[in-house]
Amino acid sequence: MYAFEPEDSENPNYRKLSLRHFEKVNNPQSIHGIYPYRGKMSPLDASHIIKQLPSDSLLLDPFCGTGTILYEAQKQGLNAIGIDNNPLACTIARGKTESLNKETTMIQLESSIESAKSLSKVSVMPSQPARYFHKKTADQIMRIFSLSTSFSAFLLSSFYGAICLAARACNNWLWTSTSVGRINRPLQNVDFYSTFLRKARKHIEYVRGTPPAEVHTYDTRKLSEVVRKDSVDVVYTSPPYFDALDYTGYYSKIVLEILGIDRAEIREGLIQRYSTYQEEMKKALQAIDYVLHDESLVIFVVGDRMVRKKLIRGADFFTDIAPWKNPYIMEREYTKTASSLWDKINTTQRKEQVIVWDLAYGGRK
Repeated sequence: MYAFEPEDSENPNYRKLSLRHFEKVNNPQSIHGIYPYRGKMSPLDASHIIKQLPSDSLLLDPFCGTGTILYEAQKQGLNAIGIDNNPLACTIARGKTESLNKETTMIQLESSIESAKSLSKVSVMPSQPARYFHKKTADQIMRIFSLSTSFSAFLLSSFYGAICLAARACNNWLWTSTSVGRINRPLQNVDFYSTFLRKARKHIEYVRGTPPAEVHTYDTRKLSEVVRKDSVDVVYTSPPYFDALDYTGYYSKIVLEILGIDRAEIREGLIQRYSTYQEEMKKALQAIDYVLHDESLVIFVVGDRMVRKKLIRGADFFTDIAPWKNPYIMEREYTKTASSLWDKINTTQRKEQVIVWDLAYGGRK
């Protein structure tokens, strides 16, 4: 049985989740600070939900981003599968969850830094991202980049996260941890090698690597091509926002431009255009339904969104288009988050909802 906190329900057998109130939604003493990805779920919330699931569950996060849910599931001993069509996000998710030899990894990093210092010929950083870095910092980044093809997913994640950190530092720490601001001159000379080392040393201690977590860079609308029919016990996810949040923007824009990856091509494969969002999300939900069995549990964390000056309640939107019946919904206000800050600026009162469909009792439409 699911160890859910009992709540009032028309069906006493309905499996229920409990929620907690957290004064802070982030945990700096964890692996999740390795990269500042936009729209990242609170790991404290994810951990609290996952602790209520049976440890023998196969969990699927069909919009896994940088793997917050996957890592927290792994931490609780669950087997997990993550799907995302953003290759940068999937690299971070693998970096959090793949097994590695910590000692060997740090030796490789230190050796790579020494090799980078002695390179005689180094590519110049592309002009767009180079604007944000001191010239010496940019040169060090490109030296590491030239050697990064042999890096594990963890080292790549640390490298990308260190780029973001160095960008903040070069700009006198006047940017936030999640948002890029204007260029603040004079740009500070930041030693990227030590920044990279600190980033890796801080986060490698949290890598578990077991049980294995699969991460597929794939389109959720084609989920049946990588996940077996009727195989998933729990879907737990926060779907992409329907107000067209750019998951390739902000710090990711800088990283992707350094890597030479076409942001437009990535965006083309993501569900983030408001004009087609409902149609494409319906396809994704049908694909998710294909891999569920008749007793699966589906948990969506959604929120209210301002779209064209109209407030849309996430729970209503997804309840209407989902292929499952009779969900129960828990709602709470944003507190001490970036969302609450924007609500204050925009004089809105948005809320977050957790939607739970229990197929054993609610069934399909």
